Amino acid sequence: MQIRPLPWTLRQVVVLLSASCCISCSRSASLNPAHGQVFYKNQPVAGALLTFHPQGADFKTTLPVASTDDEGKFTVMTGQDEGAPAGAYVVTIIAPRDVASKQKKMSMGSKPESVDQFKGPYAKESTTSIRVEIKKGNNDVEPINLK
Repeated sequence: MQIRPLPWTLRQVVVLLSASCCISCSRSASLNPAHGQVFYKNQPVAGALLTFHPQGADFKTTLPVASTDDEGKFTVMTGQDEGAPAGAYVVTIIAPRDVASKQKKMSMGSKPESVDQFKGPYAKESTTSIRVEIKKGNNDVEPINLK
């Protein structure tokens, strides 16, 4: 009995499926869950947006991000996946707040203006003092206390 090789298109499908499984498994395996909480003057900060900038990274990458709930709690996400690669990060935070528009009338569909509740000191990598280390495994980030 002679074994016939798979048709070329079927072989391509098998190779591509195998490769995509390996890529997706390795990508999610390299992310480490991280959770924390943000406070301002000892009160939880709701609606803050956190961006985790890897220290010393010279390349473009998907940055880990998080947003706080009503209790100031956050879960770090990289793209659609929970967690972040292990490493040292500079964290930027903004907390948008709606303000009254300077225009007398708002047109249909226009959005209210917003400003950063903290007025910018945590909004840039060059000015923020927040540093976080994500380690392999589950991470409970120390509470971030803003002043």
